[in-house]
Amino acid sequence: MDPLTAVTAGRAAAGRRFAFYVSVQLTSVMVPGLVAVTSLAALMLHARHPEDLGAALGDAVQTIRGPAVILVDVSWLAAAYLAGYVGRELAFRLIGAAERLRGRHHPALGALYAELEAVYGQAALRRCLRTHPLLRHLLTTAGTTAARSQDLRRPGGALRTGNVYEAFVYAKSWLREHNPGLAPDATEAEINILLSTLLPLALGTWALIGLAPLGAVAASVIALVAATVAAVVVAQVLRLRRTECWEALRNLLEDHEMRHAAARLPGSSGPVVPADDPGDDAQMSGAA
Repeated sequence: MDPLTAVTAGRAAAGRRFAFYVSVQLTSVMVPGLVAVTSLAALMLHARHPEDLGAALGDAVQTIRGPAVILVDVSWLAAAYLAGYVGRELAFRLIGAAERLRGRHHPALGALYAELEAVYGQAALRRCLRTHPLLRHLLTTAGTTAARSQDLRRPGGALRTGNVYEAFVYAKSWLREHNPGLAPDATEAEINILLSTLLPLALGTWALIGLAPLGAVAASVIALVAATVAAVVVAQVLRLRRTECWEALRNLLEDHEMRHAAARLPGSSGPVVPADDPGDDAQMSGAA
């Protein structure tokens, strides 16, 4: 690859990553934060003016004029961002606690290697690991490299250090750089968006029950529905977090095999791929 092409490709990859970051921040921080802050402001205004919330809101809007409008808007957006960010982080902590209670926060290293081998076969897995020696080290090293005292290596959210996590990060980063179409970005974004709904769901339900003229039965039904929705969201996030790691490693292996197959096509001018192990064909014949 010539230097100009490399620079252009690097800028394109950086642009994709930045666009993905901005979209995740907007959908999982700003929008939920705006809902949460608006619900909380309505509750506070109702507590101060319980007799007529509409009139109090109209008076508050009329008193804000001129440059004060800009200050209020900027402050409102800043408060929404902080509320959304803190709410998402608290939701991640909740997911981390739920995973610890279930005892299944991460697949075991040996089980993950065995499942990849069972699905794709020894030959394909060995070819991929020869091309990615760092991934081979992470997947075949016994135990874990994590230490609770190593705070610098501790990831955010509900993630935990260890060889499985490092292998997942390697696979995801490689795909983002070399094959963005197979990167598990959609799953990552879905996890962030789903978790960000918990805080606005709680505050929105509280605001609805507190502001609307509802009876005890209707309020109980609304609270039950909100709790059910929150439970479904948590269960879905727990499932997605288990599959996200598998998708990254699976897609990396499939990307490698697609490149391997393309390089073997007649007249192909692609890069040279590692040759198969002498026993690969025999293993595949035996499996067949």
